[in-house]
Amino acid sequence: MQLAVLFWFYKEPEICENRLQLIKKGNPDIKIFGLYGGKKSDAQKYKKKLSKYLSDFYVSAYHNKPKRWKWIHGDIMLLEWYLKRGRKLRWDSVVVTQWDILVIGSVKKQFAGIKKGEMFLSGLRVLDRNIEKKWNWTQAKHPKNRKDYLAFKEYIREKYNYTSKLLCCLFILELFPRDFFKKWQLLPSKEMGMLEYSLPTHAKILHTPFFKKNLGVWWFNKKDNKRNTPLNARGIKIKESFIRSELKKKRGFRIFHPYRKMWSGD
Repeated sequence: MQLAVLFWFYKEPEICENRLQLIKKGNPDIKIFGLYGGKKSDAQKYKKKLSKYLSDFYVSAYHNKPKRWKWIHGDIMLLEWYLKRGRKLRWDSVVVTQWDILVIGSVKKQFAGIKKGEMFLSGLRVLDRNIEKKWNWTQAKHPKNRKDYLAFKEYIREKYNYTSKLLCCLFILELFPRDFFKKWQLLPSKEMGMLEYSLPTHAKILHTPFFKKNLGVWWFNKKDNKRNTPLNARGIKIKESFIRSELKKKRGFRIFHPYRKMWSGD
């Protein structure tokens, strides 16, 4: 299986370069494609600085969309990348890493055993009543988000006769097979709902097999300290001391989010 990396970024050019250097160091034979989603006026600056690490550089057509739209519908930016650029490139599956993810070592080792056509979504789980009551995107105390969630449930019930529980994830680290993009592009109403439940549920509807691995995602785990958990979507910065302690372990974690500083060594 030909694995590639899609590096998704829009700010902090020095940190972006640092991340790409690390990915290259740990994965010298993997192609890295760039997806830039920031201001179009700054695109050439980033291209000049980062192109030596990239096999391709693409500027998203959605660069002018509001920040909230990009947050909720970032999956549409990924699909746009596939339609406009990605399908012309050579790869079987692509690992999406963002600028504030720290990746140390081999990406292939992180996904050892994955089969062609399988998808990985960080924090994948059933959207049960416990999550529904606690999660900003579904709970009643966020009426706009709740309304969108209920509208999405009604939509997939009517469109696909889907009445099972939804799936959800935390959109931190993803691996997409080419076959999923091919199917996904044909679906209508891709802006229905929020990507962290719409994308995994659509993947299930499309019969996409999932690859499951514990990468230490924080999901309302009261006993876990968010700063000492490898991946969290709350913007709680990961402690450097925790990262270094994991790197000393033979089977420790090697991917961390968010980490928004330069990394000088592994």
